[in-house]
Amino acid sequence: MGGVGFIYAVGAAVTWGLVYALDQKILSHSTPLAYLFINSLLTAIILLPFLLVDGGPIKAVVSSDKTTLWLIVASVILATLANYLIFSGIKILGADQASIIEIAYPFFVTFFSFIIFKAEPNAYFYLGGGLIFIGSIIIIKFA
Repeated sequence: MGGVGFIYAVGAAVTWGLVYALDQKILSHSTPLAYLFINSLLTAIILLPFLLVDGGPIKAVVSSDKTTLWLIVASVILATLANYLIFSGIKILGADQASIIEIAYPFFVTFFSFIIFKAEPNAYFYLGGGLIFIGSIIIIKFA
């Protein structure tokens, strides 16, 4: 594993853990749709100064080929749907249970990579995916 990439990934996991805990509190006073809108609006406001300073990333996206642009649109739509669904799950189940169920996403990453891009999963994927599902079931059933 790349050292810096590993640190970023662990940092993301820690940050998401804190975000989910905060989201549970926020969603006790809000609807998932309203919170998703506010979340997206604030994200755009926070990122705008960075993009204004360095317009390169926007130029690169705008000058992308049609396939890449469609993939970006599809990814943004799916990410919006995913955020709405996890906010709804957190509101209904609580952050702990929703996050345990959502942790199965690496299985789906590999599954869709296989279906869409013909990437071949290896035996470790099947073993790890099975352990994720078994662990999730144990936590949900007995915690």
